[in-house]
Amino acid sequence: MQRNQTSVDSEAGRTSVAAAADIKDKADAVKMQAECQTELPRLKDLVKQLEGKVAALEGEVESLRGGTTTTTTKKVVSEYAKWMEGADVMEAEEAQVEAEVTPTTSTTSTTSTTSSEDPLQQEVREMESKVSSSQDLKARLKRELEELPEEKFGFANLRDRCLEFKTSEYTYKLCFFKDAKQSFTRLGNWAGFTGPAEAQFKDGDMCYGGPARSLKVSFLCGAEEEVLEVSEPSRCSYLAVVRHAGACVETMVVDLESPRTRHPKEEL
Repeated sequence: MQRNQTSVDSEAGRTSVAAAADIKDKADAVKMQAECQTELPRLKDLVKQLEGKVAALEGEVESLRGGTTTTTTKKVVSEYAKWMEGADVMEAEEAQVEAEVTPTTSTTSTTSTTSSEDPLQQEVREMESKVSSSQDLKARLKRELEELPEEKFGFANLRDRCLEFKTSEYTYKLCFFKDAKQSFTRLGNWAGFTGPAEAQFKDGDMCYGGPARSLKVSFLCGAEEEVLEVSEPSRCSYLAVVRHAGACVETMVVDLESPRTRHPKEEL
């Protein structure tokens, strides 16, 4: 009897540890999702700053094009320098979100033409390069914000990432916001979110005598991004179960932490 009781206590202890670990995992995931959500206003603010930067740079280019005197050039450079006060902070934020587009101006060509190129023309060319870089980055950020609905921003870290799942036959590769593949077979292009914790890839390679392949993604709450399984519930229609913090909500942790009410029959 004592041995049986010890076994029961040991099993209860393992269950308790597993439950505590599950609570911690989901709590961490909820925290990660909250951190992702705070990125949204920062990105929107960065887009606005970039719009201001582009407008200022375009104004400087026009001023430089219209200016012919040294006085005008000095004034333009001075105004640009004034606007760029604190720009280091902004550029650091740009680097965190996305690598800034590399300017098309070459250091070698600039050096070789310095002696023959008018200083004002050189300044205009450099400004135009900065305008182009800022416009490219702004357009990219705006496109990404439009592709990811505000309520789905908890999934933002999946952008430009691919998750893999290997079986004895295939390697499944899910590249979110892009496409999904089963080894060399296309399962579909990203078609967007279809529910609170669901997404879909559509219009993949055609099945022989059948429909185009497609893949549905079902997200489960978890701190670590991982493809748990991939199946084919019906012909050419695939299902991937993916663990991700974006599927977590605070109520999940509350439900886990709150002990379930036991009914009299369960005590027997």
